[in-house]
Amino acid sequence: MLIDTSRVVAVRCPQCGRLELRDYSLFELHSSQPTAISCQCGYALVEIGRRSRLYRLDISCIVCETRHEILVDAKGLLQNDALVIFCPESDIDLAMIGRAERVQELLAAEGDLLANVVMPGAIDSAFVDIEIMREVLERLQGWANDGQLYCSCGNHQLELDLFAEKVEVVCSQCGGTLVIYAEREEDLVAMEGLHEVVLKQGAFTCIDSADFRYRHRV
Repeated sequence: MLIDTSRVVAVRCPQCGRLELRDYSLFELHSSQPTAISCQCGYALVEIGRRSRLYRLDISCIVCETRHEILVDAKGLLQNDALVIFCPESDIDLAMIGRAERVQELLAAEGDLLANVVMPGAIDSAFVDIEIMREVLERLQGWANDGQLYCSCGNHQLELDLFAEKVEVVCSQCGGTLVIYAEREEDLVAMEGLHEVVLKQGAFTCIDSADFRYRHRV
């Protein structure tokens, strides 16, 4: 029986936002030197090396602006069609590793909030509430997948910045900014009933639990 040893790693670049997909063979990982994967912009994304029965990933994090060491079971990587690598601090997806078809399916089916619509940003400190932040990001992703998150200037390619207590969505063309607070349950309630979110051209828009409506400042 032939064993397919070819795999794909998909990882987001913290510097330029590109989603980098790299083909490699599991045999590469048995080398004494780690397999290094860099973005087309030159940024070092991840190093994968073998450590006994584990694979060691030294991966750049788009959220924490640092690198994480993550250990993956070698047998699991061989037997599973795809594995998702999470940031240990925020639990946000950092990379996918697996068979090319399955990785492509997951990217298409689940969508990537930090990939197709909004670009990765920086986080100033730990999230006030990780679960609330995750829910806010999921709702943003839902709007983006449905084409319901864009700027009134016509731009759909928006940028995302993560902070401890909020998310900022910014239009790079006109500077329109949407701020969504993500500290408590009331902030999620403030997002209820929204089916389309349009940034106001060149203006500031805020969704928070203070008033349950958009507030504009030109």
